[in-house]
Amino acid sequence: MLRFSLQRVASALLTAFVVVSATFFIVRLVPGDPATAMAPPNARPAQIERVRQYLGLDRPLHEQYGLYLQRVAALDLGTSIRTNQPVLSDLAARVPASIELAAAAFVLEVLVAIPIGILAAVRRGSRLDLLTRLTSSTVVGLPVFWVSLMFIWIFAFLLGLFPLGGRLDLQTDLDNVTGFVLIDSLIAGRPDIMLEGLHHLFLPALALALPSIAFWTRLMRGSLLEVLGEDYVRTARAKGLKWRTVVMRHGVRNAMNPMVTVFGFELVALLTGALLVEIVFAWPGVGNYIFGSLQVRDYPVVQGSVIIVALLYVAVNSIVDIAQARLDPRVLASIQARA
Repeated sequence: MLRFSLQRVASALLTAFVVVSATFFIVRLVPGDPATAMAPPNARPAQIERVRQYLGLDRPLHEQYGLYLQRVAALDLGTSIRTNQPVLSDLAARVPASIELAAAAFVLEVLVAIPIGILAAVRRGSRLDLLTRLTSSTVVGLPVFWVSLMFIWIFAFLLGLFPLGGRLDLQTDLDNVTGFVLIDSLIAGRPDIMLEGLHHLFLPALALALPSIAFWTRLMRGSLLEVLGEDYVRTARAKGLKWRTVVMRHGVRNAMNPMVTVFGFELVALLTGALLVEIVFAWPGVGNYIFGSLQVRDYPVVQGSVIIVALLYVAVNSIVDIAQARLDPRVLASIQARA
């Protein structure tokens, strides 16, 4: 297990190096002059040249590459042209909002998809199973952007049940301690602000989670049906164990193994896929920040964001592989057999 973990860490480091290097060269293949794009409007040639020198674009490519690797290793992703602040600081200030949104969507997915998937598998062929399959097949293909717009139009604009956007009402004053509205309201002893935050959070979280709820429901149903058809489940049933005990102890427990991989990647997908939801709901997270930077060609932000997201995927992939090998010895045995 230790050797496998070290191999995964080494592979992750190599992948991270390739991703960082690819980002450097791809950005420089984009048509146009970054110095001209980052310079003020109607800038003079001398001003553009100073920007080019500041960015190190006047140096040979191999020197630029070496300096770039040094900066990334030191967690220096550059300075945003739009805010004139370090990119890493800007991202860190907006990460809590994105994490809060992604975490809320993740909780909704777990609380809704897994129980429905279990019920559909246990009652295979019933009306509930048919309705579950029909609904999940319809919802899983809905674009998140379209779902967000429909939620805004129906539940916020027409019915007025939810706010149009933002994390809190404009007049609400809350000290920013952790950056998480729910935690800061708890620290401040303001349950009313916590309820207000949940009220703002529910609709964008549901819009973000809805397609994944459909996918998870189908995955949980299929995984549990496969496990319930195994010999050891029939043996446990033949020993006189109650059906509910067999399902929960032997069925659901083993059916959750394939879900571990989905859980890990779903967390990253929620963080990165929240871009469109944040735009529609005016949610002040990382996605909204990147979108605003794209509009003004803020290349340091775009480049730094790509690196952070890619490294996050690499890290989660490694953690999921190690966790899956730990939970399911067959995975580790298969890897050892191939080695």
